[in-house]
Amino acid sequence: MTYKIFVDGLNLAIKHGTGIASYTRSLLEAAKNLGYQTGAVYGRNVDNSDNKILQEILFYCEETPNKKIKKIFSTINRLLNQYKNNNAVPYKITDNDFVDKRNLSYLNNNLNYIYNYPNIFNFSKTYFKSSHKFLSIDLEDKPEIMHWTHLIPIRSVGSINFYTIHDLVPFTHPYADRSDKVMNWQIIRQIIENGDHILTVSEASRQDILRLFKAPENQVTNLYQAVGFEDALKNRPEHLVERDLNGLFGLEYGHYFLFYGAIEPKKNVKRLIEAYMAADCPGYPLVIVSGRSWSAEQDHALIEQLKDRDLPGKKKIIQLDYMSRSQLVSVVKGARALVFPSIAEGFGLPVAEAMSLGTPVISSTHPAIQEIAGEAALLVDPYDVDALAEAISAIAEDANLVKTLRQRGPLQAEQFSMENYKNRLKDFYQEFGFSI
Repeated sequence: MTYKIFVDGLNLAIKHGTGIASYTRSLLEAAKNLGYQTGAVYGRNVDNSDNKILQEILFYCEETPNKKIKKIFSTINRLLNQYKNNNAVPYKITDNDFVDKRNLSYLNNNLNYIYNYPNIFNFSKTYFKSSHKFLSIDLEDKPEIMHWTHLIPIRSVGSINFYTIHDLVPFTHPYADRSDKVMNWQIIRQIIENGDHILTVSEASRQDILRLFKAPENQVTNLYQAVGFEDALKNRPEHLVERDLNGLFGLEYGHYFLFYGAIEPKKNVKRLIEAYMAADCPGYPLVIVSGRSWSAEQDHALIEQLKDRDLPGKKKIIQLDYMSRSQLVSVVKGARALVFPSIAEGFGLPVAEAMSLGTPVISSTHPAIQEIAGEAALLVDPYDVDALAEAISAIAEDANLVKTLRQRGPLQAEQFSMENYKNRLKDFYQEFGFSI
């Protein structure tokens, strides 16, 4: 028997991706490689049609946000219908081999089944707030396992429902997160009381969940997450990487420090810039690869003030927008080091990614990052600007240290390879009786 493994498409629908999107894509790839059929339930806000070909065309259109009044009435009507009918029924997207999907792989890669229910993820939270119940969905191709990769108050009827809690940053660092704390607390409580199982991405996060929410030990499993790049990108010759760095970004191979990720309070970018300015690293620019994000106005203001200027000590701050996966791999491979002084993480994906590519890492002593980095990175107190500056100076000056970290990184990151993640996932599914 071939079992079906479905995920939510909440983060898969984000073209540029997030850490959770990477987690979800890795989960799908691993499940597919293990021989399971895979599917996703999206909440794309697009029109629908009874015509299957037109339905597929509409699904792949750009999303159009509802006007406020229309959205209010739509939500009210759905709530009324939900109270009457109990289950929401997402509609199936049939592949009619008509739409050119080569630019849309982020929506359909590694998927046998695609379902959609417009705005279902926001709607589920509205429903949860009013009813204190999870929204139930009924799928035509009922999956044996439904993975919810975020705090989503939805259950798939007739499936085993797994919920991934990546971290408890909203509760350990409430000022660094804008989420609805009360609602998220209640969702987690109900997941523990009614969910079939909880997954997480580090032992540090697992211990937080056990400690704060008093979850039973046997209900929370840490599988980590997969880290890896296509062999063609990972093994790209150095001279081609150098050509890309110089031609596309004006960067010199091995001669810049790098930060990439969202600029948000927990990423600690302001202290990173202060440490870089204090460090002894003349001629090494600091490259920040990030788009604009919320509630980090001081960080953004500081970057705007300093970027692209000739700074004291022959320094420069360069900001680049989010880029293609292949370009990002080149930028990470070519860095003297990744500097990622985050104050809180569930896993720390950039740390593991950089190590897997043999790039030295400077990061923080947050428990999850210590767990992921092991002895393969320089770890400092993320609140100590002087310690961070000393680490940057050491990497700039000490070629032997750089060589050691380049050797250790890939060995440490190997435990998070797709192959090892796939084996952990296989063993986990077998515990629930779903072996291929």
